Amino acid sequence: MDAKPLSIGKILSEKQRFVVPIYQRTYAWTAKEQLEPFFEQVEAKAAERLSSNRSAYSHYMGALLVIPDSEAVFGRVQEYNVVDGQQRLMTFHLFYAALRDLALEHGFDRMAQQLAALLLIADNTLLQDPKEERYKLQPTAYDRTLFRDLIDLRCDNVREKYDRYFYAKGTLRAGESPLPLRAWWYFREEALNFMRDSTQKQDDLEKRLLALSTTLFEDFRLIVITLSVDDDAQVIFRTLNSGGKPLAAMDLVRNDIFHRANRRKEDVQALVEGAWAIFEQEFWKQEQTQGRIKKPRIDFYLAHTLAAEEGEDVSLSELYAEYKGFVVKKNFTTAAAEIETLAKYSSVYKELVTPSDSKSGALSRLANRLSIFDVSTAYPLVFVVAISKSGDAAKEGIYDLIASYIVRRAFCYLTPKSYNKTFVRLAAAMKTREVSVEILSEEFKRLEGDAVRFPSDADVRNAILTNRYYGGIGQIRLRLILKELEMAMRDKFDEGGGLREDLTIEHVMPESWQEFWLLSDGRKAPPDLETYVDEKMRRMIIERESLKHTLGNLTLLTPAANPSLGKRGFEEKKQRLRDSLLKMNQVIAGNPSWDESTIRQRSTYLADLAIKIWPPTL
Repeated sequence: MDAKPLSIGKILSEKQRFVVPIYQRTYAWTAKEQLEPFFEQVEAKAAERLSSNRSAYSHYMGALLVIPDSEAVFGRVQEYNVVDGQQRLMTFHLFYAALRDLALEHGFDRMAQQLAALLLIADNTLLQDPKEERYKLQPTAYDRTLFRDLIDLRCDNVREKYDRYFYAKGTLRAGESPLPLRAWWYFREEALNFMRDSTQKQDDLEKRLLALSTTLFEDFRLIVITLSVDDDAQVIFRTLNSGGKPLAAMDLVRNDIFHRANRRKEDVQALVEGAWAIFEQEFWKQEQTQGRIKKPRIDFYLAHTLAAEEGEDVSLSELYAEYKGFVVKKNFTTAAAEIETLAKYSSVYKELVTPSDSKSGALSRLANRLSIFDVSTAYPLVFVVAISKSGDAAKEGIYDLIASYIVRRAFCYLTPKSYNKTFVRLAAAMKTREVSVEILSEEFKRLEGDAVRFPSDADVRNAILTNRYYGGIGQIRLRLILKELEMAMRDKFDEGGGLREDLTIEHVMPESWQEFWLLSDGRKAPPDLETYVDEKMRRMIIERESLKHTLGNLTLLTPAANPSLGKRGFEEKKQRLRDSLLKMNQVIAGNPSWDESTIRQRSTYLADLAIKIWPPTL
């Protein structure tokens, strides 16, 4: 292994090519996280050069880890496979491509020629395959065509060829365009702003563009590590990769899979463009949060997949190590079999993480419930069920039982802290025994103690009659519960269709009831609920206060209707409730009065309904 610090100019001036293996991740640097701080550093050093014609120190950008493709061959440019550093290397090329375009646009032809020499092998060089070998960097296949166009085409031609990514006025649709195009455009725009920060004389523009180019050429360095065939590239890669955009665990998994596939002489390109292609979709790169952990979706998917396959809880902080242990146990004979195992739950995961009330079907209904209750720890169990050979009716029953477990425990104020271990245990049991409602019911019945038990009908009924839900359960979860109760109340004669998304939770008897709601003996309670209160009134106040936040006193209304009803008495509320399209409001309006007795009666009715919606174990 040979390691030496080299300037970017030295690296790119050499007659050599850098080839990013096809299985490496695509370009991932974004403006806010990497490009902006990088350009600020370049800009500061360029300004330093303009004022003093020198730079005080060099800036190190991390490592470039490469391994020679083969021994040097006459008529062929020496190639190096990039093990690590492709993000930095591609960024430098995109930056220089943007600077070259600006040089051509402003008529700085000699500077443009010098910049082109950093990106392309000279035309007079003897090459075996000039079409491919003329580019000094060959990125992964997914970025290659766009990358070459950004080097070869002028700005107007780029806009024309990729017009779908540009507005009519010519500016980039930043949120929709591929990351290499965003980076090239960002550098072009920022460099142009830097050039124009002058007296607008042509000489000044050229000087400022030259300062940027020179700064990037001389003042930014990489530690270039050239490996021999005996060095373990993957071990060194994982050790060094601490700068730039952090690698997802799945990036390490991908590199490991294809590194082993390459050693077994498998067709890596066919695998990358075929079975693996699903994981290169933008969907998997989007970040999500689970608890306090923020990672790309693909890492969470990997964790759920391992949990479903192993039947054991998986550590997100040691995800790559967990995968390595999994591979040893499975002893896959081909990369294709390994990728097939990784991908088999992908369509299920997509439906789970993108739920919508507009989607129909048992899995979509469960996905919406899991999303609202933030229980992604159930995914391994859902994976096992979804890909099983059980019929649709059996799967629907299982999905409803999973949701029932979560909602019932929420009704009873039981903790979700043990869900990760509980659902993995259930997934393992279903894989070992049978995927059926009967088996899942049996396994739920085995769970003992408040940390894990499945609440009974009596538990749910008692909780709904007594627990404070407004302020006790999150609003979005309470809204879901009320929506599902509403839908269960309806029959064929009621208004069809779904419910509006903007419905809000309303107290029938308001939170501040003192002014318009008399106590059961006809007296009016004082505003502070304390002044001149005798023992009988105190008991009535305590009873009312204990009931006003229970489920029996809560309903759903449109935002416009909610403030209009406010604290008014029941007679004034009745007409608005009667006019509502919601069945629950029409039922409430059918009562002659609304007091503690009515609230208890409605709570009992809702408890009976909840037990049907969220069923018990068999």
